[in-house]
Amino acid sequence: MSTAETSIIERRLELTAPPERVWRAITDPQEIAQWFGQGAELELRAGGPGYFEWDSHGRFAVRVEAFEPPTRLVWRWMHEAGAPFDEGASTLVEWALTPRGGGGTILDVRESDFKTEGWAAELAELVAFLGD
Repeated sequence: MSTAETSIIERRLELTAPPERVWRAITDPQEIAQWFGQGAELELRAGGPGYFEWDSHGRFAVRVEAFEPPTRLVWRWMHEAGAPFDEGASTLVEWALTPRGGGGTILDVRESDFKTEGWAAELAELVAFLGD
C-alpha cells in the first residue's frame, strides 16, 4: 500500500463583516458566483451535490460533506473540470467561521489534497466582495 503525501493549504482571514454575512457569501450560489467563478450551485445539506463553474476553466462537480449554519461548511470538489464526482479524485475544503471579539468574523479555510496554487486570489476576491 502506497502512502501519498497530502498537500494542505490553510488560510485565516480576520473580517469586519459579521458571521451571518460571511456565511451567506460562502453558501449562497448567487453570491459565490460573484467572487468564486461565474456560476455555482449547491444543495445545502450533507451529501448534497453541486458545481462551481468558470468561463475559462469549466464546471467542477462538488459534494457538500457537512453543513452546520452559520459556523461550518465542508465540501469536496473535483480536480478536473467536466468529470463526474468521484471522492478519490477530489479535494476536501473546510470553512470555519468564528465571531471575532469586538465584531466581525475569523474565517479559517483548509483544503486537503490540493494540487495547484490557490485560494490567495479567491480569498482576496471574497474580501473585496464583502467590502473588507
